[in-house]
Amino acid sequence: MTMNDRSPKMLDDALINTLGKVPLFAGLSRLQLIWLLSATSRVTVGANQLYFDEGESADSLYVFIGGEAVVEKRSNDGWQLLSTLKPGQTFGEMAIVDQLPRSARVRAVTNCLALNLKASRLESSPEVAAVIYRNIAAMQTMRLRAANEALSSRPR
Repeated sequence: MTMNDRSPKMLDDALINTLGKVPLFAGLSRLQLIWLLSATSRVTVGANQLYFDEGESADSLYVFIGGEAVVEKRSNDGWQLLSTLKPGQTFGEMAIVDQLPRSARVRAVTNCLALNLKASRLESSPEVAAVIYRNIAAMQTMRLRAANEALSSRPR
């Protein structure tokens, strides 16, 4: 069965199951995941197109569903690859916390699908927002600890 053979209900069930495995949404009930899916919009991006560019204003996060996409940061030598996205990974989540311009760009290598959640939509469900904000804090703490460890182990 291909994606085109599936009914919208089957696709939604598959997306709800995917959302349930996303670390950013750990601790949400199935009912909350259903609400979350209804609060998102599906964003399809063609090969070599951007989800967003570094420096753009930011008001939402994304859940990567499929395709191949990369996170890149501008450097003196052009664009530096930071990571390759895998299905179920989130990107742009810092935007719903600080609403500062995007710190990197996300570029589709192939045709891609992601779910987009606007900060304003998230705020309409305080219970869901609290869980997601807690998970963002935990993720950022892990990243900071890893960066600190990498810095402390560098030769001086």
